[in-house]
Amino acid sequence: MEKITDFDPRATQYLDTCTEQWSRHQFEPEVCCDHNTTNFVESFNAVTKPYRDLPVLRLFEAIREWSMQRIGVRFDKAADMEPQHLTEHAKVELELRTAESRFCYSTPCGGGEYEVREGHVKFPVNIDRRTCGCGVWQVSGIPCKHGLRVIYNQRLDPLDFVSHFFKGAAYKLAYAEHMHPMPDPTQWPEFNLPTINPPGIKRTAGRPPKQRKRGAMEAKKRKRHTSVKCSKCKEMGHNARTCKSGTGSSKAPPKQRVTTRKRKTGDDGASTSKAAPKGKKSKQA
Repeated sequence: MEKITDFDPRATQYLDTCTEQWSRHQFEPEVCCDHNTTNFVESFNAVTKPYRDLPVLRLFEAIREWSMQRIGVRFDKAADMEPQHLTEHAKVELELRTAESRFCYSTPCGGGEYEVREGHVKFPVNIDRRTCGCGVWQVSGIPCKHGLRVIYNQRLDPLDFVSHFFKGAAYKLAYAEHMHPMPDPTQWPEFNLPTINPPGIKRTAGRPPKQRKRGAMEAKKRKRHTSVKCSKCKEMGHNARTCKSGTGSSKAPPKQRVTTRKRKTGDDGASTSKAAPKGKKSKQA
């Protein structure tokens, strides 16, 4: 923050006044979603990448087909879910937090309140209000590891403490409608409307870009695996060719080139060769 203040004091003042955008505890607990990223937009851009060169109508048609297939799979999946069943995300998250709750210890305080200790840190838990001092339970809608420790000690079912947004009833409402199939444009009704032509803009020279333009403050795209491990000394940061360690630094001697003897030609142009070595039979014999 001191570096930001030296750069621009107004930026520090802005960060101090908009805590709801920078602090997790300021998220609305009614939403029950602690995943605030643009991953959905990135995934959608990656899916539509093969269709960007198509005309506008065909581009929309390709996006419609992709959306219809994606929603249709979830529509059939929601039809088979029970109202109290958890979604895949909630089920995996609950299993991970259950494994982490083994290292927590709870102490009952009365009135539905408990004190849960994790290492040297203590968290107040209210099982009736479904709150925890860490704030994860309120924000995510799924019991945190401290709340799960209390739930398991009281011999309760953790499914009863998960928000209804992560259960089959809400999943059915989210995918209650699906996209219906459409006929081919050749089967559409005809209307006496003017034909809309594309604008007469000349295409610029060069290949059109495929990747999106990254922001000025956004990190550059790199390879997925940037770390290199040496196969000789087993250290990171270099390969076997540039290895300077003493371990395995001795290289095998280079292979000597086998010299082939040229056949001598006599004055009459006939080639002369030495006799075959002993122990080997000549082909003429």
